[in-house]
Order: sequence, then structure tokens, then C-alpha cells
Amino acid sequence: MNVTVFGVGYVGLVQAAILADAGHHVVCVDIDKEKVENLKKGVIPIYEPGLTPIVEENYKAGRLIFTTDVKVGVEAGDIQFIAVGTPPDEDGSANLK
Repeated sequence: MNVTVFGVGYVGLVQAAILADAGHHVVCVDIDKEKVENLKKGVIPIYEPGLTPIVEENYKAGRLIFTTDVKVGVEAGDIQFIAVGTPPDEDGSANLK
């Protein structure tokens, strides 16, 4: 299955890595160019036991792709997960921008 995960923070990156390890093709999209480039180099921004080798193996196998291009992500996934932060507005409601 082709999956897109928007946001490669703690939730998104772990979810994407596990889905790729299960054999799915996963495109990870994030607006942080530096984070995306670091992930391509194998620099994992979070600590989760066992995550680094899973990311590295699936990236090398082509099942895990990192990009900042939203269009690529939208077109790639049969299923799309949104794993981005939702900071509060001044009144406490979710800022969905």
C-alpha cells in the first residue's frame, strides 16, 4: 500500500517507519527542510529504541521517502496521515493553520 505521512516528528516518524517496515511504501512530508535533509542522511531527530535502524533500512530499500514537497506526498498516498502539531489559539481552541 502507498501511504503518506505529513509531519515527521515523534508520532509521524515512528508511524511511517513501522508502516515501511511492514512493507508499505511511505512518503514522509515535512515543512522543515533541515529535518528532511538530516533524515535522508540518517540523522534521526528523536530517540526511540530501535528506530534508527528501522528508518535507515527502509530508506535504503526505497520504502521510506522524505520530502518537503506537499504535492509529491498528496499524489503518492492511497492513505494520508496527518501527524502535525496543533498549537492553541489565544482562546485555547485548536489553531488549524
